[in-house]
Amino acid sequence: MKPYAVIFPLALLVRYSVHAEDIFDEPVDVRATDPAILAYHTPDAEGILYRIVKGNPPTNADMLSHHETGRLPKANPCLRCGLSVFRIINDALNQQKLHPKLGNRIAKGSVSFADGKACQTQGQQSTHTTWWPYEGVDRAAIFVVVKEVA
Repeated sequence: MKPYAVIFPLALLVRYSVHAEDIFDEPVDVRATDPAILAYHTPDAEGILYRIVKGNPPTNADMLSHHETGRLPKANPCLRCGLSVFRIINDALNQQKLHPKLGNRIAKGSVSFADGKACQTQGQQSTHTTWWPYEGVDRAAIFVVVKEVA
């Protein structure tokens, strides 16, 4: 595992200077900061996360970022490299109702500092979080389906 596999999207954050104040816990001048410093300031992944998935059990395909799938090429390049997850199950359920094509299952996973970086980011649900897993993390193995949506 590379200790800062998450640097790639954070380096893009430096390049595009996008809403750093919404991502970091403390003020950071992204235009003048080394990407390793940005990675340091991004909170470690920690706690319970919920993700909308299609497979049961969740598959590797359920755990790909927009960057990895080639979707949303004009979206924020930093956020495209992370996975959209939620801190509470009701937000995941609400998002699934808005976008049923994402999948009809909600998976729950417990992540720690060893699994990457995560922080709350803007989305349609209040607990929308972007998770940047470290390289080599078996993303699908962390999650288990806890809810089937009709």
